[in-house]
Amino acid sequence: MSPNSRQSIIQLDELTIDLIAAGEVVERPAQVVKELVENSIDSGSSQIRIEIEKGGFDRISVIDNGHGIPREELKLAIKRHATSKLSVPEDLNRIVTKGFRGEALASIAAVSKLVLSSKTKDSDGFSILVDNGVVGKVEPVGIAPGTKVDVLNLFKKIPARLSFQRRPSTENAAIVDIAISLALSEPKTGIIVELDGRKVLDCPPCEGMEDRLYDLFGSTSSKLIPLESSEDDRDAPGDEVWSGWISPPGISRSRSDDIHVLVNGRPVSTGPFIQSIRRGYHTRLMVGRHPIGVISLNLPTSEVDVNVHPTKREVRLQYSWRVLERLERSIQYTLSKVSTQPESKNLTLLEGLEVKPDIVQNSDVFVPSWAQVENKETIQTHFSSIRGVIPSGEKLEKIFSSNELEQETLPGLNPNPISPSLSSAERSLHRLSISGDSISPVDEPNPKAAIIPELPEMEVLCQFSNSYILAEGNNELFIIDQHALHERIRYERLRPSMVDWSPQKLIIPVSISLGVRELAAARSESDRLSELGFEFSESSEGIVVTSVPNVLVGDSGLIAFLHDILIDVSSNPESGGIDTVEKLRDKVAFMKSCRGSVKANQKLNLSEMRRLLLDMRTVPNPWACVHGRPTILKLTQTHLDKHFGRHG
Repeated sequence: MSPNSRQSIIQLDELTIDLIAAGEVVERPAQVVKELVENSIDSGSSQIRIEIEKGGFDRISVIDNGHGIPREELKLAIKRHATSKLSVPEDLNRIVTKGFRGEALASIAAVSKLVLSSKTKDSDGFSILVDNGVVGKVEPVGIAPGTKVDVLNLFKKIPARLSFQRRPSTENAAIVDIAISLALSEPKTGIIVELDGRKVLDCPPCEGMEDRLYDLFGSTSSKLIPLESSEDDRDAPGDEVWSGWISPPGISRSRSDDIHVLVNGRPVSTGPFIQSIRRGYHTRLMVGRHPIGVISLNLPTSEVDVNVHPTKREVRLQYSWRVLERLERSIQYTLSKVSTQPESKNLTLLEGLEVKPDIVQNSDVFVPSWAQVENKETIQTHFSSIRGVIPSGEKLEKIFSSNELEQETLPGLNPNPISPSLSSAERSLHRLSISGDSISPVDEPNPKAAIIPELPEMEVLCQFSNSYILAEGNNELFIIDQHALHERIRYERLRPSMVDWSPQKLIIPVSISLGVRELAAARSESDRLSELGFEFSESSEGIVVTSVPNVLVGDSGLIAFLHDILIDVSSNPESGGIDTVEKLRDKVAFMKSCRGSVKANQKLNLSEMRRLLLDMRTVPNPWACVHGRPTILKLTQTHLDKHFGRHG
């Protein structure tokens, strides 16, 4: 139609309306599961079974033992805004059920082949088929009391929507996350999840939240502490009440995925609450680490608006500032009653780094997001041959050239910082680095790589501030960050091609308690973990590790590392930490290189400094540490002469 011509205003047909609604309500298979399970919970079910095939794209089945739907209401159930949960407009101000919009079934049926089967306690079973919005007849069916919803070929007739969907493994992980959230919100309801015929979650009905926490977090649940409020806070204005369980400072994870927030029993997005939780822990939690917690907010229904988004994951609180401050104070009060026991002896040095955006880095070097420095629009280099800025995306080799002739530094001895400053997290790590175990450079294997001819042979002058090595070579003065340089050297030695990754049987197997998300990740990635050198069997509480790669034998941070890698995989199955075995090996090398390096504020003897300088000449990229930060600062005699006025 021409934009200049007028189109008459018409009422859209029901199918078009359903398709429009489905665009918001049915975003992905995991959202379908959420809507169907919420309906099952609202129907009074004590047991819900979720069966998934190919990430939900082939089949989603949700079976419950709830009240069921009478034959005469089946056709009405698949119409938009047909609901038994709202009667009058005022009900929107006092929502206590999981669902209330009445859009789910109609929206799902508009973009899939849906079979709705149900049986009430005192009647026969009946079913109705809806094929991408086309409604069939009500037919008798044999079924146990309750309701079964089969969603087949989701988005098959909407190729544009289907093409933007993620991989089945990604959807499987999202479905498990949703099932966990709903199981926490309704401990009296049993939830079973089967993915492609394999049971990955089995939460039987239980009376108390403590049992549910054990179902989902394993033995870690016994270490969680109840959230409490001080006497003064209990008398503060407002009727909101925070309760739940949080982990002590000594128990943390690399991601915030194990923080669950419930508002009047409804699982909601943790985003608005994360900052308050972090402020509650303050300095008692290592930077970049996240606690475990299930925290519940109960407040008058009139003070919360859940009708703000089709997914119902977002809520609006009338007195949000008061509610968030009370949460912060409750966490502070609860933690004040327990001692802080840091995890430092079990953590690698890099596990405390903040999650930051990608930075310019060597494309051949894997740098986890949590080990990356803050992104800048422009980064001034420490090499005068590259004055100005570095375009985002340039490879590290082009920034830190191995050509010694291009390594002029400190143009004009500019007093401003010439490389990005350390983040607060990284500064914290440097302060803590003296507590870790390091390996003396002289105790490491002799380098076998060829000498880089462009890098001059250097003679050690001294150590400055127990952190920097001063050396000279070719009438040039070099200032070397000992920790950064040793990181690079160790990383290159630990690269997959340079170490033995074959499995080594453990004399004493290591038992690791896993939550259901981590256990599901271990199962799904068992083949790749085996290729890496990890062998394990399942136990009642998690896994028993029987073999590890040779490079990790005797590593004190083994358990923490496995926790983090499994959480990483379960959170990002599409790009996750085990996308390829080579990438994971690189990650292990990355983490070990940082842990074993000599530290800042560590005194080195002459032999150790000389060995570092010798090894520096054998690595492909000695100009930057594994984070992309400079290792060397060079002052030429020309620069010094110019600074002291010896020339013109």
